[in-house]
Parts: sequence; structure tokens; C-alpha cells
Amino acid sequence: MTGPKRRDCLDLIKPYVPGKPVEEVERELGLSDVIKLASNENALGPSPLAVQALKGFLERLHFYPDGNCFYLKRALAAKLAVESEQLIVGNGSDELLILLAAAYAGPGDEAVAPYPTFSEYEFAMRMMGGAPCYIPLAGADFTYDLEAMAAAVNERTRLVFICSPNNPTGTIVKRAALERFLDRLPPGILVVLDQAYLEYATDPEHPSGLDWIRQGRPVIALRTFSKIYGLAGLRIGYGIAPAGVIEDLNRVRQPFNVNAAAQAAALAALGDEAHLRASRKLAEESRMQLAAGLAELGFRMVPSQTNFCFVDLRTDSKQVFQALLRRGVIVRTGDIFGYPTHIRVTFGTAAQNERFLEALKEVLSE
Repeated sequence: MTGPKRRDCLDLIKPYVPGKPVEEVERELGLSDVIKLASNENALGPSPLAVQALKGFLERLHFYPDGNCFYLKRALAAKLAVESEQLIVGNGSDELLILLAAAYAGPGDEAVAPYPTFSEYEFAMRMMGGAPCYIPLAGADFTYDLEAMAAAVNERTRLVFICSPNNPTGTIVKRAALERFLDRLPPGILVVLDQAYLEYATDPEHPSGLDWIRQGRPVIALRTFSKIYGLAGLRIGYGIAPAGVIEDLNRVRQPFNVNAAAQAAALAALGDEAHLRASRKLAEESRMQLAAGLAELGFRMVPSQTNFCFVDLRTDSKQVFQALLRRGVIVRTGDIFGYPTHIRVTFGTAAQNERFLEALKEVLSE
């Protein structure tokens, strides 16, 4: 008996492999007190105001959510100095990537992107029958090669993905360089500026994208409540773009795409500046702690503007991963990004960072 006729693009789609959950490692290895430094989650957890908002919301779960996310968009518009019509909220920024591909890409179309970078760009394009055109990041510091990216644009290009700060490298593109890049692009191309880690970036030359968006230029900035706001489990992100782009995305958006609990928590988290400052401070302190600790072991992290680092251990990262796992420490292997000797490590608390460094020292000495 034959199965249904499959779309050809399915053979080109690589299913996303998430970081190992703590519960799975504890169950499989019989461990307790496992720490997860693999998925770039906020080590401080969610805002207490978001938790309080969720508790107060539970008795209203029988109602459908506001499909327009009115109150959250109103708060975002005020914070960002844009109009509500320039905002769209999604089930994580991952959903917004799918909407972008659905609205602007089709069979045979291309998207230019750096490499390595977030794998969901390729997933979104493949879903619509399109393909990525990857341009390698340059040098040991994984610098954006915007000249090569501009040269790769052709008549099939519909989207350009720029993740800054970039996942998995933690590196950024500078505002002036991105301005020159935008000026070179032909009409009809939308630049997707993925800023999931924007709030962690401290470099004054890192672009927000908002000036270009207010000017009506073809740029959409994607942001999330999953990272510094600590709401990864609720899946909520948002996009900022010229109103015409938002209108296109709403045409392919599912109704009620963002659950009501996520909207309530995100609205509360948005107003918790103290939690934001504490999360940023922890990341900055952790960055210095891990840079120093890795240097003592003879390694150099790639310069990071995020809450994680990418580091070349000059050995098989999968073997290191397994050895760290047996010690109750979960990291991310670099082979999934095309760098088999690298690992990506999320910044934890000071105690978690120290535990990782001690475990890594043990593993490498074996």
C-alpha cells in the first residue's frame, strides 16, 4: 500500500534538534542536579511580575485569546515609539519566520543568509519550496561578509536574513556597515533583522533597525520574550516593520496564534525593568567569568554580545558533550552548526559557570 504523495521539499528539510531537557538527562543517566547550559535560556528565570500575572490569569483560560494582541501591542508601540500597525506578535519569533516565507517566498526563490546562523531560516524557506544562499562568516571572529552577501543577491532573492547578535557565534553586524548594505540592495527584497538577543548587546554600534523601519524601508526586526525576558516556555515573540509588511504577514497569520497566557505574561515582563537590568548584568559578569576561565584552559571564546559563547575546543565536541553530560552539565555541540570542534555554552549563574569550567577541565584532562 502506497502512502500519500509527498512534497519534494520534505527531503530537504532537516528537523530541528533542540537541546537536551534536564528531565531527560536525569532520567537516562540517573542523575540529579543537572544544569542546562545549552538553549540560551535566562538563568534568572522569568520576571516575578510575569509569574504573578500568570497566576492571576488562570481563571480566564476558557476564553479565546485576543487575536490582535491589543494591549501588548499598545505597550510595545509606546516603548518603541512606533505605531501598533507596525507590530505583529507571533508564537515565538519562529512563527514569524514561517509567515515571512509564506508571504514573500515560493518555489525557486532564495534567501541570502550568513553561515553559521539560526537554522530556522532555512527551514522556513524549504517549507515554501525555496532555498537559502549561505555566505560564510569570515575569520576566527565570525565577522559578517556583507560585501559577499550583497554580491549573492540575484533576481531570485526575496529575503535577506541577518541575525545580530548571531546564533550560534554571538557576534554582531555594525550599524554603518548594515546601512551601506541596505543602500546596495535592489528593490523588492525584505531584510529580516533577527534580534532575539538584542537586549544583551552592549556595543553602541549595534543597530536597532527602528530608524530604517520608521522611514518605511524594507526591514523587519524580530524580537522575542524567550531570552532576556525568560518566557521561552510560553512561546511569544514580535516583529516591527513598515505597516505594509505587517499587513502582508497578517494575511497568512492564523487567528488566535498567540495564547492568552503568553500575552498576559509578556505584558507584565515588558514593564519589569529591574529584571531586565539584572539579567543583563548577569550576562556581562558571566561573559567575563567564562572568558577568563576558558583562557586558563587555553581556549578563546568568540567575542560575544549575547548570553552565550561559542568556543573551539580543538577536539570532537560530541565526545566532550557526552563526557560533560555524565557530569550533569548540558551544552550544545558545534557539529549541528557545521563546526564539529566547537561548543556553544549558555551563561548561567556564577556557580553554574564554575561547575561547567571544572567539569570541562576534568573532561579535557582525561
